[in-house]
Amino acid sequence: MEDSTPLRRSLLFVPASEPRKLERASTSEADTLILDLEDAVPPAQKAEARRRMIALVQSGGHGRSELVVRVNSLGSPAFQDDLEAVVEAGVTTILLPKADSAESVEFVVRKLEQVEGDAEREQQVRIIALVESALGIVNAAALGRSTPRLDALCFGHVDFASDMGLPHAESSHGVVLQARCTVAIAAKASGLGAIDCVCLAIKDEMAFREDAVLGAQLGYDGKLCVHPSQVRFANEVYTPTPEQVEYAARVIAGWRSAQSAGHAVFTIEGKMIDAPVVASQERILARARRAGVGDDEL
Repeated sequence: MEDSTPLRRSLLFVPASEPRKLERASTSEADTLILDLEDAVPPAQKAEARRRMIALVQSGGHGRSELVVRVNSLGSPAFQDDLEAVVEAGVTTILLPKADSAESVEFVVRKLEQVEGDAEREQQVRIIALVESALGIVNAAALGRSTPRLDALCFGHVDFASDMGLPHAESSHGVVLQARCTVAIAAKASGLGAIDCVCLAIKDEMAFREDAVLGAQLGYDGKLCVHPSQVRFANEVYTPTPEQVEYAARVIAGWRSAQSAGHAVFTIEGKMIDAPVVASQERILARARRAGVGDDEL
């Protein structure tokens, strides 16, 4: 059965309080726009950001991109107002920052249930949990199994590095890389999507691409972006290449022939192919179809 969740190769943060950036983001090729009510919005502008978020969601003026709203954290005085605005707007998915434990996520779900019930809304709000603390990393596996509302786990390496008392937020080595791996593993173990951390090198295209490639190699499905210029590279890295699609198709065709002949293993180019390899190639073809670069008949 094909995955019904949205394709999320690129997820672009946009401050909900800044009309110019909202307008620019609406023309981007990002799979997902994250309308930010949290870090990118000063306290005095929170209410206005909510109003702009509601207007944008209800207007439909965001192109083909999915809309996700990053609400303020559970301990913030803005949290309840954010949930009410999300439900009023008809938002389908929130990005929950500072997701530290299964218990905290379950508490958020209960709050959502109350707000949804008050608004007589039948559709449940989905959740992407942003893991960005030492406690969140320790609890990542349990967090991933906390609620059926979860779509994905997402790694926030900047806050994690700060929580660890590190003088830098370098995500390609050391304990930050270890945490980055932990979130990807926890997501996959829970059957969830895995969304990789931001790359702060806004003007360094090579650095972003290298970081995105590393994330893909760690098992992530997409990447957070902090500037529209990063979107194209994230989409490229997380879209199967023609060569990958062609090889995957050969594997599937070979597998079908082998099964028809009563074999559980066969070879391609001298390499053994068995069920786990076939499963990985099926995922590549599924992603290619969702990205519009694969053959629907394969």
